[in-house]
Amino acid sequence: MIAARSVRRPLPAPSEANPDGRPTRPDKLSIWPTEDERFGIDVLYIGPQGHRRAEIVVRQIEAAGLAVVLREEGSGWVVRFGPVSREEMLTVLNGYVW
Repeated sequence: MIAARSVRRPLPAPSEANPDGRPTRPDKLSIWPTEDERFGIDVLYIGPQGHRRAEIVVRQIEAAGLAVVLREEGSGWVVRFGPVSREEMLTVLNGYVW
């Protein structure tokens, strides 16, 4: 798992990934619980547009002070973050991913 950062900042403004500020819709979303009642999340974006969106989402999650990793997987890009609390998971998913 990704180690949590010690300093949490407020989440940034709505997503830059779409011109109207709507969150990006991923091609695939995976959420799993951890033993300490937190959650790990993988968000998959496919293709060149998906890569651009993934990079933007990574910057936004980093700006919020959450640990995040971007990795290439097949023809897509996976944004992995967590473990995070339920509230942090919902905030990121509702504001930037979904």
